[in-house]
Amino acid sequence: MRGEVIRAVIAHIIRDGKILLIEKKKGHGRGKWNGPGGKIEPGESPEEAMVREVKEEVGIDVLSYRLVGHIEFFSVNEEDWEVFVYRVEDFRGRPIETEEARPQWIDIDDIPYGEMWEDDREWLPLVISGRPFEAKFWFEGEKMVKEDIRLLEDNESGPSGTDTPESLI
Repeated sequence: MRGEVIRAVIAHIIRDGKILLIEKKKGHGRGKWNGPGGKIEPGESPEEAMVREVKEEVGIDVLSYRLVGHIEFFSVNEEDWEVFVYRVEDFRGRPIETEEARPQWIDIDDIPYGEMWEDDREWLPLVISGRPFEAKFWFEGEKMVKEDIRLLEDNESGPSGTDTPESLI
């Protein structure tokens, strides 16, 4: 990665054969469907950022989660990103629309990949299946030009909750 890297989180909330996606209303990825998430604030852990971003963007409280992925993005609109990907296992509350996002439960079989970031179709099925991974994606603007995905062994995925597995750092 070059220059200052933007550190961020994405949470994917899956329940009863559906995934909670948001249509971003502003900021990075505006107009695209994605999981709730955003930038990690100074002094904040990735886990703390994920819990905060889910609450801010869709109004629900995360009760349990697993870190399932670590992604490095290069040259996305001339920015480099490091993203921690979580699968939310349990939560409290009902998703609500906020200034930042319009949430919608979508059948796993009907995910609108054509309205998402191009790389999502490569790694989101891994999140849905709970398969831990590391990935790197290179972009020119918003077009993906190269990818590298590595599946991790189940024992590399780390415990559920707040510990960040060494293999994903």
